[in-house]
Amino acid sequence: MVKDPRDPTPPPTFGEFFGRADELARIGTWLKLRTAPPPPSGRIFPTLMVLHGPAGVGKSALAAQAAHRYAVPTHWISLCDATLADVEPTLLRMLGESGGSRAAIVGAALRDDRAFRRTLRNELTRQLRDRLVVLDTAAPPVVRALLTYLRDCRGLAVLVTSRHGSGWRRVGARLLAVDPLGPEASRDLVAWMATGAPWTDRGTWYATASWPASLVNAAQGLPALARIASVFIRRRMAPRSEPRPGESGPGRLVRLALEDCTTDQRALLRRLAARTSGAPFTSRTAELLCSPDGDPSDVRSVLSGLLAKELVQRWDGIYCLPQPVADVVRATEPGSSAEVETVTARWAERTLQGAAAALDGRTLPERHVGPAPEGLDPRELVPHLDEFLSLLTNSAHRGRREDAIADGLAPLLAVLGDAHRLVALHRLWPLLSVRRALSSLAADLGLLDQAGALYDTDKWSNPDAVHHTAALCHRSGRLSDALRVLDGLLGDDTRPDDRHTAWALLVLGAVRCDQGEVVEAERALLRAAALHRASGCRRGLGWTLLHSARVCLLSGRDTEAGRLLDEADALLLSVADTRGGNWVMTGRFRLALRRGRPETADELGRQVHAQHQRAGDVRGAAWTILYRAVADLERDLHGARGSLAHAAQLFRECGDGLGSAWAEHRTVLLPSARDESHSAPVLVSLGPVWARFGEMGCPLGTAWTELEMVARRRPSRLNLPLLDSAEGRFRALGDVYGLVWTAAVRAATLDHLRGDGPRMVGSLLAPFPHDIPIPDPQRLMRDITRFWEAGGMLGGRTIPSHARDTVAVRHTGPWFVDVPGRTGPHCRVRVTLLDDTPAEDTTARLLLRVSPEDGHPWGASGADRPWLTVTAAPLTPASVDPASALLRPSEQAVHGAEFTFTAHRTGTHRIRFTIALERTGTVLQQVETELDILDHDEHGGLSSPEAVTHRGR
Repeated sequence: MVKDPRDPTPPPTFGEFFGRADELARIGTWLKLRTAPPPPSGRIFPTLMVLHGPAGVGKSALAAQAAHRYAVPTHWISLCDATLADVEPTLLRMLGESGGSRAAIVGAALRDDRAFRRTLRNELTRQLRDRLVVLDTAAPPVVRALLTYLRDCRGLAVLVTSRHGSGWRRVGARLLAVDPLGPEASRDLVAWMATGAPWTDRGTWYATASWPASLVNAAQGLPALARIASVFIRRRMAPRSEPRPGESGPGRLVRLALEDCTTDQRALLRRLAARTSGAPFTSRTAELLCSPDGDPSDVRSVLSGLLAKELVQRWDGIYCLPQPVADVVRATEPGSSAEVETVTARWAERTLQGAAAALDGRTLPERHVGPAPEGLDPRELVPHLDEFLSLLTNSAHRGRREDAIADGLAPLLAVLGDAHRLVALHRLWPLLSVRRALSSLAADLGLLDQAGALYDTDKWSNPDAVHHTAALCHRSGRLSDALRVLDGLLGDDTRPDDRHTAWALLVLGAVRCDQGEVVEAERALLRAAALHRASGCRRGLGWTLLHSARVCLLSGRDTEAGRLLDEADALLLSVADTRGGNWVMTGRFRLALRRGRPETADELGRQVHAQHQRAGDVRGAAWTILYRAVADLERDLHGARGSLAHAAQLFRECGDGLGSAWAEHRTVLLPSARDESHSAPVLVSLGPVWARFGEMGCPLGTAWTELEMVARRRPSRLNLPLLDSAEGRFRALGDVYGLVWTAAVRAATLDHLRGDGPRMVGSLLAPFPHDIPIPDPQRLMRDITRFWEAGGMLGGRTIPSHARDTVAVRHTGPWFVDVPGRTGPHCRVRVTLLDDTPAEDTTARLLLRVSPEDGHPWGASGADRPWLTVTAAPLTPASVDPASALLRPSEQAVHGAEFTFTAHRTGTHRIRFTIALERTGTVLQQVETELDILDHDEHGGLSSPEAVTHRGR
């Protein structure tokens, strides 16, 4: 499960808490003041209490215990070594974690500083109410700056832990000194941790020995050091050396613990103590500090050893180096803070750039080649987001490494939907790539105008701008404009295939799907998938498979759509793309509706709608409501009408013209009265919808609107030109389903004009090719029969709403668009195994040929056969060499492509081959083949490879 960065950070759990009953009671009394009515003057600072005391006295543990005990909604903010530069990012973090509006803060990012800060203050006042904010290890100047934004937050209590007992006069703080434990309490704490019982002066071994008491005294009442003393007593391990002259008690206690540490443990402590920030850290932080020049080490044993000695403490999966320990380590084993800072920044750069490569397919520069933090995917980086931001707020200069950190962090925050931290990054480090990421997030939130203003693509001319602009056009429903923009990138035959081409093809596939161009959409998405796989862009591949599933749903291939949705879900989950995962659920919701599972669909629909709302994805919520409304047309007409109205409102809100057109198209076709008759005004209102589909460039919507306009009017020869127009559009799409319904409407019109009686549906379907898969043909025949039987009154004929959700085409080859009745010879992909009985870690040669059938243009004698590229991708633990090769269509082996395959485990292996035209890069086909790899001492049982057509081709 991906941790949502918008969830408040809860107070840590320190384990068993000892003592401090009086302090806890005073905090409880103070917390009640937050519910007191405000004074007549109104504007006051929030209720504020400061827990102050020396390092290691237990201020943080006391604050956490109070938050747990009094069950107040809590935000835990660690501000160790924070400066005034951290104030605005901290406020934005608090606003995001309190459920603040993403849209409001993204919109404010376009305004000047004064207007932005006013919006920030107003949003905090609205959201940050009736809760507790703990500012851990904060300095007075930072707290004062934060409070100026929080002064109007009703019911807000701010609990600060600080080493400073002064500097709080102007903010009206209540001060609570947290003093070291007294001798008795200190002894009891050590005994409780060592033996599980309070200290006893009689009948215990530690009461008769002198050294346990000396260690307790050395702790000086500091719980962090008392924990270390308890380790010696629990193990009955007397100190091996006496106190040194002038050595303090804490110094002696930590030194004794260090003497028992291994070299690796001491090295890690030295690096942790040299960190510029004393904030909590994770095991990943420890890994990079253990091995800055090599692969990240497994530091679990090192950390476990330090935890066992109580030199490091653990809170809910994160770690802390107590300040008294850090002070002694710095004094006795000094390390270079500059070196640690460099190591941290280098790790952040590599980690973020590596994560960004999985998100957008970028190629890492040469300096990234070598050791890298493997296994760190975007999901694991959520706990480090504030640490990454602090590297920029605390940076004394702006250099290449800081730019790389911001450049890698921006797409991660955009994918996570963390608008508030991304706005903070934009204000800290306004790189072009950061603006683009913020623009992308604004588009995800349905703020298309703000998205365009944040990343003015007329100003920035680069490949990123091309597919970004096309994506904005697609989301606004301007399909023709999207195609014109993409032509500037994809129309350049000299341009190499790269990540920009992959993203452009992804947008092209999505646009073609919305237009009803099934074959063209699938062709673009096949090529996009191959490029995203080649670049290692998991997010791009996930979205490509998601849109491919949409194509399958549109063309009635439900089983394949389900498989693609599963693959897309796994990929998008691996990169923490919650929004993409929500769209996968929308696809599953549609699949459940198509399979006739209303109960499952209803539950899925509610879940995915709530998740779209939580993610702030207005467009996703709108399409989900539209799909639900279409399903309700057959069982709850009143509910469907309300859902369509709600969907139309959301489409207008997010600027999706295509969604608005489809919502209006389905709305105007609803019965206008309880007797379910259609009045003339309703029919007339189809005209504006028809015009909108035409302006946007959606031939599927235009064709169905034209067909409805004819079907719902009285039969007349004046309608025939409109009917011919619809037929032409369906034929251009290769849509047999639409053509069948066009024939049904034409037959009803002509029969009425000639006065003929009813016809047989079978005779209507006879002229159409039977090799084109039409989903549920029996249902189609029943629907047409009911349509014919409903004639005789204005608007009486009704084409079922679900009819326009299917485009039935023949899947032959992607190099030409199929039209009904058009058939021809194909090219077959053949894979031949050239070696006998391949085994693990041995190579097997495979020969791939593209063989034209008789009559194919490439098969004619003397034909100019084009060069094809074949890219091989193993889908199991194996390697294929070369990664790509050239071949020409021919049955002869000399014109084929040979690959060597090496399996890294036994069992069944799978390889995917992608065949494309070498001249243009157009993907023609994808096939998969299976190969069984046996143990070295086994013989026989080899399964011959068989080409498997990809996506039904």
